[in-house]
Amino acid sequence: MRQTKMRSDCEKVSLLLVGIGGFGNFYIRELLYGARAGVFQIVGAVDPYAGTGETARELHDRGIPVFDTLEEFYRIHRAELAVLVTPIHLHAGQACYCMEHGSDVLCEKPMCAFPGDARAMIEARNRTGRKLAIGFQWSFDEAILRLKQDIMDGVYGKIRRMRTIVFFPRGLTYYRRGSGWAGKRKLDTGQWILDSVASNAAAHYLHNMLFLCGSRISESAEPRVMEAEVYRANPIEMFDTCALRVSVTDGAELLFYATHAVPGAQAREPEFVLEGEKGTVTLGYREGGTAMWGCTADGRVTVYEKPGADGMGKLSCMERAIRKGEPLSCVAETALPHLKCIWGLAESFPETPRFPERYIEYEEDGEQYTCRGLGEALDNCWQKGSLPYEEEMAWARKPHEIFFGNTFYHE
Repeated sequence: MRQTKMRSDCEKVSLLLVGIGGFGNFYIRELLYGARAGVFQIVGAVDPYAGTGETARELHDRGIPVFDTLEEFYRIHRAELAVLVTPIHLHAGQACYCMEHGSDVLCEKPMCAFPGDARAMIEARNRTGRKLAIGFQWSFDEAILRLKQDIMDGVYGKIRRMRTIVFFPRGLTYYRRGSGWAGKRKLDTGQWILDSVASNAAAHYLHNMLFLCGSRISESAEPRVMEAEVYRANPIEMFDTCALRVSVTDGAELLFYATHAVPGAQAREPEFVLEGEKGTVTLGYREGGTAMWGCTADGRVTVYEKPGADGMGKLSCMERAIRKGEPLSCVAETALPHLKCIWGLAESFPETPRFPERYIEYEEDGEQYTCRGLGEALDNCWQKGSLPYEEEMAWARKPHEIFFGNTFYHE
């Protein structure tokens, strides 16, 4: 086990960025021009698809080398922190390699797709003594952490139920991104992807409910039973729509509604309602904007900052962990309950049901498949805390009931 070395606040933390396309661009903007530009120093990037694109040229112009592989970088360089912004199936192998070569790791969500890979990542962390954080950004957000502390302090009493809804319309260009892994269940190589609305774009908000129900800051509640409906309007292997009811070990009921298959005009940022024995917390629209506030039974109102105002707060948490040894609020174990839900869905639905053809519409300009009336149906379910099948939606199928045992890891 390595000893944590305390660092001077004036020293920059050396950083390797793995993946500079897509969401990697947000890291580059922050690290070169944002609030953390004076805190981190990018010493290299790895991306076999970088080519001579604009981002690669910008890094080269600043004297930052771009490599095709991790092996090439670590052959001649070292980095205190490696940030992984790569496809899901690469997370485990890359995280293990970086830790074994002396880097702490911030791995973008989800941690991975396969339980055995999660075990490998945890074992590598324990063996090397490195730090491993999973980038569910709301779990590093000051407003969410303040809310969670209030929940743990009993301000709202025992959580009875929490309901979350999010609509992120996505067209075919979304599924064409990357190297062909989007929307896939597995690659031809046999590697698990499980790329769905619940594991990728809206994964934060399913994880957030589990996180807020955890008994400690870096813990999430464990799923016990899940009733699940999943569907697809798109020609993909996984699902673009889900309605889930998850019962966790402390007895709380978590309801999650998410879809890519609504028209662009119905885009909807995440909203939730947390119902406790002593009060409620709401993230929703208030006075013309989005806000988060809590109300207790005695009439006290607490206004929290809107979560997500600083999407790169996870970098500051990593900095403090590296410089001062401060604990991380989202580690591998924190992310495991989310992975358990995703793996449970994969096992229960070897094939994803498609919405009936008579409900599917295709919009040429946006190259988008949608399900007619879906947004209204899911909103109705969210308001009631029900599932589409229970509301007798014509396209709905009976939910699968998924039980979570004590064993999880697979070879």
